[in-house]
Amino acid sequence: MRLRFTLLATVAGLAAAGCNSPDARLNAPPHGKAEETSDLQGTLVYMSDNAMLADMHMSDHHFLPHRAMLTSLGEERLSRMAQLMQSYGGDLRYSSNLAADAPLRKQRVDTLVQFLNEVGIPVTADAVRDDMPGGRGMDAGSAVLIKMNEGTYKPRSKSSQTGASAGAGAASN
Repeated sequence: MRLRFTLLATVAGLAAAGCNSPDARLNAPPHGKAEETSDLQGTLVYMSDNAMLADMHMSDHHFLPHRAMLTSLGEERLSRMAQLMQSYGGDLRYSSNLAADAPLRKQRVDTLVQFLNEVGIPVTADAVRDDMPGGRGMDAGSAVLIKMNEGTYKPRSKSSQTGASAGAGAASN
């Protein structure tokens, strides 16, 4: 009788626990279109587009390692860049650290050209320049002035600093 009561209570407890709804997600919203958007979204899109127009750049981190396939980040960037190229024109820059792997580098350039052609931008491999990101950057005169005024960073001796005090000492230099 006691075993039967314990078994019945256990089954009832498990059934009650199974009827609860799952907890709401705390780590991220579900994918899809956001219900609420920020009022600054339009401004940030223009800022991002202006930066991309100045940059017009793709690099190795937009591809899967050791492959000529674009990552999802690379696809998103190239898709937006293609829209901007349709509106404003321009050449695409591609820089890579694959100096020793010329065949992979050529395959990646071919992937970029093929992607742009598929979305309706007629380009050839000549339109993808082997170049650093564009944009103004810092001019040499400013860099020289900073070095003259600030000097070269020289860390303090490692033996006198440990743990958090080392980070605080480095930040004060």
